[in-house]
Amino acid sequence: MKSILFLLFLFNYKVQSYKSPCISPIDYMEPPLCSYNIIKPLGLTKSYEYANLLFNTTKNTLNQTQRECILNSNNEMSNNINQCVKQLTINPSTVPIQVSRGLAQNNDQEWVSACAKDMPCVVFNTFVYNHSFSNLMNQCGSNEIYNWLFKQTPFIQSSWYGVEYCQRIDPIHCYYEEMEQCTMTTYKYPCPISRWVYASNFMLLYLLSPSIAARMPGCRIPYNISNLYNAYEE
Repeated sequence: MKSILFLLFLFNYKVQSYKSPCISPIDYMEPPLCSYNIIKPLGLTKSYEYANLLFNTTKNTLNQTQRECILNSNNEMSNNINQCVKQLTINPSTVPIQVSRGLAQNNDQEWVSACAKDMPCVVFNTFVYNHSFSNLMNQCGSNEIYNWLFKQTPFIQSSWYGVEYCQRIDPIHCYYEEMEQCTMTTYKYPCPISRWVYASNFMLLYLLSPSIAARMPGCRIPYNISNLYNAYEE
């Protein structure tokens, strides 16, 4: 009887997902590989779990007034944030399987990494460097929570690794070879779904709103096995 139960468990485990049997440490927060026909957003339950892991709390988020100011101010910074959020999340205007690949359409309607050259989420970095982002935070009364993010969470670490080990290695295509920590299997990921960038994006989006972070892809599709999922692409 025990052997039958074990076989049933093993069969169910393999059918449901490809995720590693190990639990990733915080610095390697990794969604599992996607099942062939199940592409879902992260969801609120998992978002709260990640928030507790990264922040030791689920409560540090912007209030409604701050959030509306950041998203709806009449300036280029707010417009950029909205474009980037749309491309990183599963929503009515995106294709779930492509978001799980870390891909978005550029101005020529080509599918490229969402953080490839000239894409909104890369342009966002320019706004950080030229202080447009900090000016918007100040304008919207959000400095305190973002200072907390920078000084008391793993955000700076994740962002630094994301830039140094992903975006700068191949800034044109923005792909990254990542070794899965338990099976020691290497996959190539577009940077938006690589471990470091995914974690830093989650932290930014969660502070903006847990419901926005919950729309991030709940699983990932590596670049080098993406052809296995083509039958499900819309």
